[in-house]
Amino acid sequence: MDKHIKKKTLETYLSLCTEVYDLSKPNPPEDAYAFYRDYAMNSNAPILEPMCGTGRFLLPLLEEGFDVHGFDASDNMLKALHVKAEAKNLKPLVWKGFVEDLKRPEKYNLIFIPSGSLCLIIDLVQVEKSLKVIYDHLNDGGIFLFEAETMQAVPQEGIWRGSLWPKTNGQKIILSQLATMQNDICTSLCKYELMEAGNIIHTEIEELRVKIYEQDQLMEMLKAVGFKHIRILKAFDKSSAPTEQDESIVYECRK
Repeated sequence: MDKHIKKKTLETYLSLCTEVYDLSKPNPPEDAYAFYRDYAMNSNAPILEPMCGTGRFLLPLLEEGFDVHGFDASDNMLKALHVKAEAKNLKPLVWKGFVEDLKRPEKYNLIFIPSGSLCLIIDLVQVEKSLKVIYDHLNDGGIFLFEAETMQAVPQEGIWRGSLWPKTNGQKIILSQLATMQNDICTSLCKYELMEAGNIIHTEIEELRVKIYEQDQLMEMLKAVGFKHIRILKAFDKSSAPTEQDESIVYECRK
């Protein structure tokens, strides 16, 4: 390999972000978990969760006995996943990787990406590559499920928002966020400050970018990689279509 080729790295989901992720979302939302679990029940295994983060969905599914694999591009997220898995005596099959680079021998009956994570891939070339490799890793008749956020989920621009997250060791993490919107990309400037005994002892700053799609745009991209049976669902209701007020919608894509 050319030594001048820059290694692909993730510039977000660093240590403090990962801690806040688990402090703010220790468990999956009940409606979302029930929704994905229902598909898992009908998948006859195996299942893949790309961008699995700290295992918020993956570990409970594994605990229930589902054959679920996962991967993520964040070292911090995967480290937190393994700590939680060890505490539960679980041995998940997970690895580090980017979606567009997925290359596994397995074929899956269900691939799902919850919480709008797919929209963190903002380069359209990489999005198309990601959709293609997901399609290629599905068995015939397999389902790809994912959420996409709408404009209703975009925070008001120009206003700083803050939150405080106490840790069990007495430290606190202060999160300050500022959102901006340019074209179809929502950028959140996130400042994480670790506080101990009234002093800031560590700071991390991240720019989190999320792509906001028009439904027609995503539909065309999904059709282009080969999906022929695509349904747009209200989150998290198989029997309902989304409304203009919904902050996220679910795409059900069958190979």
